[in-house]
Amino acid sequence: MGDEHVHDAHAILEHFKIQEGIFSDFYKMHERETLGAFIESLNGIKTLFELADRRFRCINERTPGGLHAAGPVILMDEEKGLKMLEKARADGIYSHAGCGAAGLAFAKLSEADRRFFVNSDNYGAFYAKAIAKKAGIPYKGHLQVEPHFHVARMAIYDGSGCFDNSIAKLKVVGLPPAFVISRRYHSESENAMIEASIAATIATGDHGFGGLIKADKTPFVLLVIGGRYSKEFSLSKLMTEAEEVAKGFKGKVIVDGFVAPF
Repeated sequence: MGDEHVHDAHAILEHFKIQEGIFSDFYKMHERETLGAFIESLNGIKTLFELADRRFRCINERTPGGLHAAGPVILMDEEKGLKMLEKARADGIYSHAGCGAAGLAFAKLSEADRRFFVNSDNYGAFYAKAIAKKAGIPYKGHLQVEPHFHVARMAIYDGSGCFDNSIAKLKVVGLPPAFVISRRYHSESENAMIEASIAATIATGDHGFGGLIKADKTPFVLLVIGGRYSKEFSLSKLMTEAEEVAKGFKGKVIVDGFVAPF
């Protein structure tokens, strides 16, 4: 999620242009209602559903691999966060530098607590260690992220529970960087929809591509993955949730989807 760095407008534009070819194709296929079928047919698509680990990271595209929740889980009620980690069979948790979710949580602390922790990075690491201890899983460390702005023009709303956005895997298959919302492990759809909204807000705001994301021209893509044999996480159900999120962005977010290949 976001951070407080001053961003280089030239670098942001370069990252945007690098992805223009693939998103131009995505937009055309979305219009023809063939994007989902195209992604399902990509060579090596199954490799994106082979998790190397079940450690929780932020939804951030700069903290790839594993499973995901904003913070992670720092914005959730503690009981719900612990339930999510248990449901996902999490085997570890990370914090990361410049985490926007930690920043939001830090801002809600008392003045005395803010003085104690000094900054949101310290608080994010503290919270991750504390929740890991309560969940009985290891805290795996504080990740550094580069660049200091978000480069994803897409978010994955994952009903499969095992989508892996590792950079190497995405490159092999031919997909761009992406936020990931591990929808499968949220006990309530509302929490997952909030995270999808956070991802879109980041991408369309000062910590992402901002005004480069334009309605009807270069929208942010909210890509839903439905569970093949799951009514609870079916493509149609999750598409409805994602479309509800997209309504709040006045055309700057489009929704498409496909079914997990298993």
